Amino acid sequence: MAHRHEVVEWSARDGVAILTLASPPSNPVTPHLCEALHAAFKRAASDPEVDGVLLHARGRSFSGGDDPCGPVCGADALNGLFEQIETCPKPVVAALHGLVLGSGVGLALAAHYRIAAAGTRLGLPEVKLGLVPGGGTTQRLPRLLGADAALEMMLGGGMHPVDQGAARGIVDSIAEGYLLSAAEAFLRDVIASGQGARPSSLRTDGFADPAGYQKTVAHHRGQAGRRSEEAPREIIAAVEAAMLLPFEAGLSFEADAAETCRASAQATALRAAFLAERRARGLGLEADVPRPALDRVAVLGGGALAVQVTFTLLNAGIAVNWGTRDPAQLLDGVPRLRDAFDDGVARGTIGTDEAQERMASLRVGDSAAMTGDAQLILHAAKGQGDVPAPQDVPRAAIFPGSRVEALGLRFAQPVPSARLVEVMAGPNVTVTELAVARTLVARLGKVGVRVNSSAETVGSRLLAVCQRAVDALIDAGQDPYAIDRAFLDWGWLRPPLMARDVLGLAGLARHPRAEGARNWSAVLLEAGRSGRASGKGVYDWTAQPSKPAEDAGLRALVSDLRPAAAPLAAEAIVRLVLGAMANEGARMLSSGMVAAPSEIDLVALHALEMPRWRGGPMHLAGAMGLLSVRRALESFEHPDRPFWTPEPIFAELIKNGRSFDSLDGRAA
Repeated sequence: MAHRHEVVEWSARDGVAILTLASPPSNPVTPHLCEALHAAFKRAASDPEVDGVLLHARGRSFSGGDDPCGPVCGADALNGLFEQIETCPKPVVAALHGLVLGSGVGLALAAHYRIAAAGTRLGLPEVKLGLVPGGGTTQRLPRLLGADAALEMMLGGGMHPVDQGAARGIVDSIAEGYLLSAAEAFLRDVIASGQGARPSSLRTDGFADPAGYQKTVAHHRGQAGRRSEEAPREIIAAVEAAMLLPFEAGLSFEADAAETCRASAQATALRAAFLAERRARGLGLEADVPRPALDRVAVLGGGALAVQVTFTLLNAGIAVNWGTRDPAQLLDGVPRLRDAFDDGVARGTIGTDEAQERMASLRVGDSAAMTGDAQLILHAAKGQGDVPAPQDVPRAAIFPGSRVEALGLRFAQPVPSARLVEVMAGPNVTVTELAVARTLVARLGKVGVRVNSSAETVGSRLLAVCQRAVDALIDAGQDPYAIDRAFLDWGWLRPPLMARDVLGLAGLARHPRAEGARNWSAVLLEAGRSGRASGKGVYDWTAQPSKPAEDAGLRALVSDLRPAAAPLAAEAIVRLVLGAMANEGARMLSSGMVAAPSEIDLVALHALEMPRWRGGPMHLAGAMGLLSVRRALESFEHPDRPFWTPEPIFAELIKNGRSFDSLDGRAA
């Protein structure tokens, strides 16, 4: 008979206590679960009728670990629970299935044995949130796997199948058939053979080659030293401590490292980005809005954008009807699709059979013949809006610059790998159209941000204001290369002027400036410097196209057109440019273009490639101090005064001791 202990169920048969995590679908490791497991293991250890313990879970996953939006177990509570499990005098077997993440992996490592269902995947995503895995994971995992595999899991933050690669050494067996039956049979064999408990903290398999272990640690430390993120360095140090220190001392080392990272500005920014992505998934729709099926999409129009979008859809398992009015575009495009899948097969990202199956779901033909059975129609080129189609099928214009009356989609480039989609909600958009867009974004595994606009995107406005602010700094006598160096040192790997060259100066040269201010892209364009493609823009790209060089000719050109000035500190440059971007974000908020500051930050992170561990401009305005940012904007002397004037919301937030983060529920 089963007895329910809230989030943990207890049952026993023939000497085996079966403890079931009962908070499906993901069984998060919460303080409530920790308390329940503590009571359950205490009972199992003291029950003379129990010879072994089987730990498994209901739902689609064994455990998703900590919920970043919910209460978490403290280090002492987690370590105490895992020590209790590990020191249980009776053998403990964890039966794993689905996803096992974060502290869920720690829970599995605390058990003496692990058996997994086929397809189970383990992951330690803490590094992506600027955190260190806790619960003794940094100490137990290297004991089982060694430094190389343990660091691969902890520094990468990705998913690892239990039957291959780094995670293979974690489990003792892959179950054939029903997991619970296989795990119970495994446990009974352990009991019958007298093997008993086998604490991971006493394992030394991973320390078999001490010199190789230290060489691996040194290699990763060298790589991490060239990056700005703090969590990887702390993880590497903890893995090194696993071999050098006694287990209990290693736990203390891990706890200190975890606390250092948890309190850091980087972890705050990374958590804000994670929560923003979670919040943006709904596209502003109510939770009860139905999620329509999306199995076949029509892509109308040829060209590079159509090829990229078609490949992305097919690669996500969505069938495509690709139509154009020019057959030559299909004759050129279809082989490019095959080449893209062949490249994926060669790199091992997709199997041959799967690639062939996805290509087989492609139909091609005249635009008018491709819309009949599609559940969504994407206009990938101009001149496709009048193609006849069923009236109840949503349409979305996806080519840049197209006016949006109802639904539009703006994919960040390159479409297959970039994660951002700005979902343009025009004045006539319907809930049904937005629901289809939500499904599409989810199927593609991308980040969707709803933008209430008929033309402008958030990305284009942020790019324009960033470049306008940089131009103003050049007007004010600042060296262009010093501006980029300030951002490179800050962590932006493609700083504003370097990004300008990569994009090409022609588009930016058309943006207006106030009287007395220059558009420096236009100035450089007139001088024959159009960007990387031509070999020269702000930088000289001729010697090594992949490595821009500072150019004395550019400095001379700029110096002839404006007076020099005392150089600003790098911190002041960063504050002014990011402050201008946050000010533009405030304008977008006040107009209703976006619903939350976090959505502006998401676009900045994905479209402008700002460093995720720093956060976007809205978050950073608060991190730098709204009062400090407002004063910097007000005190910067430049003819474009309206551009630099802080929006009223700055004063309102400062008065109430709040930040932009507080406007969408993030920590103030």
